Amino acid sequence: MNLLVILLFISIFTMGYLVHQLQVLSGYWVLVPELLSGVALLIVLARLVGGRKAMLDWRYGVFFAIFVFVLLFGFLAQSTPAGVVVAGLRNYVKFIPFFLLPLVYPFTSRQLKMQMGVLLTLLFLQTPLALYQRFVQFADKMHTGDPVRGTATTSSALTLLMCCGIALIVTLYLRKRIKLPMLLVGIAFLGLPTMLNETKSTLLMMPIAVLAPALFMPSGSRPLKKMIPLVAVGCAALLSYMAVYNTLIQHRDDGKELGSFLTEGHIEDYLYTGFAEGDGTWIGRFDSIALAMRGISGDPLRVAFGYGAGNVSESALPGFDGQYVAYVELYGVDVTQISNFMWEIGIVGLAGYLLLYWFVFRDARRLSKRDDAAGMLGQAWAVVAVIMGMALFYKSIFAMNEVAYLFWFFSGVVAREAYALRQERRSPAARPAPRREPEVVAPYGGRPAF
Repeated sequence: MNLLVILLFISIFTMGYLVHQLQVLSGYWVLVPELLSGVALLIVLARLVGGRKAMLDWRYGVFFAIFVFVLLFGFLAQSTPAGVVVAGLRNYVKFIPFFLLPLVYPFTSRQLKMQMGVLLTLLFLQTPLALYQRFVQFADKMHTGDPVRGTATTSSALTLLMCCGIALIVTLYLRKRIKLPMLLVGIAFLGLPTMLNETKSTLLMMPIAVLAPALFMPSGSRPLKKMIPLVAVGCAALLSYMAVYNTLIQHRDDGKELGSFLTEGHIEDYLYTGFAEGDGTWIGRFDSIALAMRGISGDPLRVAFGYGAGNVSESALPGFDGQYVAYVELYGVDVTQISNFMWEIGIVGLAGYLLLYWFVFRDARRLSKRDDAAGMLGQAWAVVAVIMGMALFYKSIFAMNEVAYLFWFFSGVVAREAYALRQERRSPAARPAPRREPEVVAPYGGRPAF
């Protein structure tokens, strides 16, 4: 099982890169993670049939009930063609087996440490590749950092992954697994690609990744004392980011230094360009959400359940495009995950996913009180859940395999470990013995006087 997970990690960081960026493999190789999902699904089903109980809190059952109902109702209400149904299921279901796998196969602390070690190794390898992309491979495009994405799908995906990796590095420091010099090296190394690709979201995600892990320390660990070096490290990281950003942005004709961008009102124009009102020339993040609200508002069923999973999406295979695929370019359906959810699964589907995020965050926070590998994962994952929640407004993150598979798998681990922790506390062996009142003995063997 552990080998299957490690193969998944390697495949999501390499297959897309070898196929789309280097073009040295056939396009079918991008399906390797999905084939591994199929193997994981067979393992899950075999264990359930064999009598293995799924270690999952009932609240996640609520999410899956909403999830399945929204998908099926959307397909039926829109009379979705069979090809689009297949594409929609592929987009929404392919990650689920790796969420379910930890529920029927409890990974040991040693295996979890190995998985986190492999993941950090893959993240560290992104930095030399990002340097090569910025100054060698795409040196002729110095006016933009967009091509700097390592082996990730986009530069935004790379930044999101690096910030989540920094949250894990900080957690290792707080748990005394690494010392301060290693923390500084780790943050500098993982933070460098976010500077080279000029993603402004780093200004928001980096402070959360550095500071928030201290908020989820076990009781009695005095997190405020540990915040002092973290604040210093966070300030140094942000200052370094601003210096590198302002240096590289000079290669862009219309580039603005961060000071001007933050103080001269450009943030509002960046997020909401006015395209939704017919004024802007490109679709901003908030424009896409406004357009989605407008697009589904004419019909109560579409408000609730959208146009159907996969029905407002493009497909690499002919005949699998959604019936409303033209909306993708016209209205920026895939600009953010929020807008994508609203178009395809409506407000009910979006609410279901928000519930999932809350459940994962709550379980990660509960798990962070433990002093083992699972507790370390819970502490880091509570921060990741916050960052991923913010990312719903940032990009269409579930279109990024390297982001989505990791989120679903480790969320499954967190859900399983939190469930096991609840069961331990509820078991009779874990409860204190009931207090017994002293027996009253009457003198001379007679009956008590009361």
